[in-house]
Amino acid sequence: MTTVTTRRGDVMAARNYQVRSAHMHSGIISPEESAKRALIERAGHKEWKQRLEEDWQSHLETLQKYVCELLIKNQKLRTALSSAIEPQRDYTDAIKL
Repeated sequence: MTTVTTRRGDVMAARNYQVRSAHMHSGIISPEESAKRALIERAGHKEWKQRLEEDWQSHLETLQKYVCELLIKNQKLRTALSSAIEPQRDYTDAIKL
């Protein structure tokens, strides 16, 4: 199952980028304004990149938690299985003292 999380800010940023791109191609934005907006976009990109890193870190921590839980459960099941089998073993081949 794949979960997609879309933030309102991400959608708005993508839309604003498309609008600015269309304006730049039509020649409406001056070079000074374009340079100023490029700085703002870089800052926005850094924020977006930071959020993306945080999201991946959160996913990693969640997966690590689940793996640990599975390992613990697996160990408990192995222990239960081996203790259930142990009394049923026949030791007729053992040396009696």
